[in-house]
Amino acid sequence: MVIKMTGTNELKARANRLLLEWCDTLLGFRVSGTGSPYTDGGLICPACHVIHGRNADLVFPLTLLWDETGDQRYLDAAEKLVEWTDFNLTRPDGSWRNDAGSEWKVISAFGAMALGETLFHYERKLPERLARRWRELFCRLARFCVRLPEVSKPVINYYAGLACVLAMAERLTGDALFGREADRWEAYCRRNFSPDGLLAGEGYPSGGSTPHNGVSERGCHHIDMGYDLEESLPLLLRHAVLRGDGEKLNFYKARLLDHLEFLLPDGAIDNSWGTRHNKWTYWGSRTSDGLLEGLALVCDEPIFANAVERVLSIYERCTSGGLLSLPMAAQAGEPTCLHHSFCHAKALASFILADSIAEPGGALPREREYGTKRFQNGNLLLVSAGGWRATFSTIDIANYRGVDVGGGSIRLLWHERIGPVCAASMADYYPSEPLNMQYLRKTDQTPCTTPMLRFPDGRRSVMESGVGLTADGSSVRVSGGDWSVVWSFSEDRVDICVRASDAELSLPLICPPDESAACDGRTLFVGESLILASDADFSVDTSERLFNQVPGFCFLGVRLPVRGELKLSLRAKQVSLSPGRTAR
Repeated sequence: MVIKMTGTNELKARANRLLLEWCDTLLGFRVSGTGSPYTDGGLICPACHVIHGRNADLVFPLTLLWDETGDQRYLDAAEKLVEWTDFNLTRPDGSWRNDAGSEWKVISAFGAMALGETLFHYERKLPERLARRWRELFCRLARFCVRLPEVSKPVINYYAGLACVLAMAERLTGDALFGREADRWEAYCRRNFSPDGLLAGEGYPSGGSTPHNGVSERGCHHIDMGYDLEESLPLLLRHAVLRGDGEKLNFYKARLLDHLEFLLPDGAIDNSWGTRHNKWTYWGSRTSDGLLEGLALVCDEPIFANAVERVLSIYERCTSGGLLSLPMAAQAGEPTCLHHSFCHAKALASFILADSIAEPGGALPREREYGTKRFQNGNLLLVSAGGWRATFSTIDIANYRGVDVGGGSIRLLWHERIGPVCAASMADYYPSEPLNMQYLRKTDQTPCTTPMLRFPDGRRSVMESGVGLTADGSSVRVSGGDWSVVWSFSEDRVDICVRASDAELSLPLICPPDESAACDGRTLFVGESLILASDADFSVDTSERLFNQVPGFCFLGVRLPVRGELKLSLRAKQVSLSPGRTAR
């Protein structure tokens, strides 16, 4: 059943409330009164203490709020953000830099798209002066985007951006050159899907038929689920709609379903293994636009409307202090970066403007019990057994220093009543994108939260290559040269058998500070929902919580000795969740 949207639909009303909350909070961080065009009009980030260059992406959601509410302050703020950006970030070739402290200007495609969407929906309603100014800026940025592949050879999400923004440029200007270039780059993106149906190219492989679709030694493609689901696929779907091409739209709807294998039942995106895992947050990626941007174009089908409801729900649960936040940042005493909200606000705006929406229905791929599924030439394994969902990886590629996503480690462990139990971080936190990654305020150390074996000689299993990964029903075996770990999943229990002559199992368990924890030597009680039992004594400081901004949880630092063989189990109890959890 399809319901025509009138603005009163419950999902749309929820998105409206969230957009108002985020934008009103964001505008509280405006810089004004200094008399300097270098600062006035921008938003000062409380986490990073900089004015993020992409804050002008808010032009689209702020203009929507101006149109909906009639409140002039939204349009005034949008204008000032655009002018701050153009004054501070414009390059001689007409592009915009990513930030004042960055040379990266390929981001111009996304700044142009924010202006383009604003003009597409509101140009006739805007004051003539402002409409003329924004059209002038959009056309200048679009002309740069035609030349962009000559200036830089970026990763695949930017080519999806070109396909979209140039299609928008053709719609707004009537210039067929833009349309031809848009189709050229859409066709290029289409040639970069892996055999699993996942978009490859979030990295620079070699040996492929295109610069983006080569594979690693283990046959892995450069894939990042955060960027695929939150940016590239939404942009390619928007391209198809702008070009009025039903065949393209159906193709990308099918690919979106392929990628929804990595949408957890609570609306989180499992990017625990991606090449840009360094920017993973539980709900997506720090600087991308959001899955709702794509779902808005296809939510007239029940399965996609179902995904909308899940994504909205996790945004609501992870909104803290009026901003989209890391799930447990507030409990860890860490401030929230503005980047999350002003990027994802665009996706909310896109959904609010959706033409029609179906009644949510149908099971998401990862809600179904299927045992195990293999991706990435067998180096990425998903488990769906009983109430558990888990991800294992022996992928041998990553884009950035510290972003190791292999070693056979369990990257994510989730239970339907608890939510996330384990979640992987970077092996070593290194801010390879210092203006897009967050330093912690409360500690100088960012502990690795990926479950792993540690050895006396300093080895860590998370960094090892050549690790074997096999599955038998609902059991997963990970084999190193002198160690092995077997995970066996049942309805509410995971049994773990570790073999190593001398090692330590590091098993950080998610536990917010307001959730109790108690250990009696061989049993650890985590809140009212989870029990860890071991056949060997272990200890854990139950008063301490570790916090990692990738993906943004607090953890108990559990470590267990392995002397030959260690057997342990995790059991989900039949109880209600604490407020700190995010399960559906």
